[in-house]
Amino acid sequence: MLITGLSGSNGLEVGLSRVVNKELLPIEMKLFPDGESYIRFVKDVRGEDLIIIQSLYPNQDKKFFELLLAVDTAKDLGCRRVITIIPYLAYARQDKRFLDGEAISIKTLLKTLSFIGVDYLITIDIHKEESLKFFNGNSMNLDPTKLYVSKLYGVVKNPVVVAPDQGALDKAVKLSKLLLNSTYVVFRKFRDRVTGSIRHEVVDVDVSGRDVIIVDDIISTGGTVANIASYLREKGASNIYVVCSHGLFVGEALSKIYSSGVSRVYSLNTVPLPVGVEPIDITPLLTEAILSLNLT
Repeated sequence: MLITGLSGSNGLEVGLSRVVNKELLPIEMKLFPDGESYIRFVKDVRGEDLIIIQSLYPNQDKKFFELLLAVDTAKDLGCRRVITIIPYLAYARQDKRFLDGEAISIKTLLKTLSFIGVDYLITIDIHKEESLKFFNGNSMNLDPTKLYVSKLYGVVKNPVVVAPDQGALDKAVKLSKLLLNSTYVVFRKFRDRVTGSIRHEVVDVDVSGRDVIIVDDIISTGGTVANIASYLREKGASNIYVVCSHGLFVGEALSKIYSSGVSRVYSLNTVPLPVGVEPIDITPLLTEAILSLNLT
């Protein structure tokens, strides 16, 4: 088995290869003057199982095309099986037609990976697990809850876990079950599909003197988290912590979140993280997934 990382690997291939004791495969990558991508494997991969790590952020389209080049080239060079680890799977939020005529972006992405020859697809906390039905192959969606717990253990006391919308409810329930003296609550979010504006239904929850954990899969602009955090701070929360799987933090998102009264922000290192976010290493989760495949 060989392990390699593309430009969106966030360096995860180095630690993973060391932990699972598999060879790290160098790969030559560059951009031509006109911006086109170039990829070359510098070692024979014929007959090998190859793990390719590539998160699809930032520059989602570019990262995706790099991945397609790598997978197709590996197959063309005689790789036995190609396992793609995509810690952050872009386009997963566009999983149905919210308005007539829209593209179902995640469907197109996963169908393309199937066609190009991916044998195993491993991702972390995809927006909706049912989207993986569009991938015609073996897939794994890894649950990061135990990583959250390890990071929060000894930090939070008597916490209330908050799901910012119905989609995060399952995540909040799982986390609450594993934290001592914890309860959970879910807010209801309403999004205008034309303008993109969001409003929340106010939840009457007692957080006075308690720590609060807002948990979600993706934080992009930070508006949802900031609005809820401001409300909970007014309700008397002692400390407010934010935990997410994929911290995109577009523009001034992080500043907005901290200005709302949040004490600390945690994110898995599925994508590059800005200063001010405490990373949670996903290497243990990836190691467990790779070992479970029993590849020889």
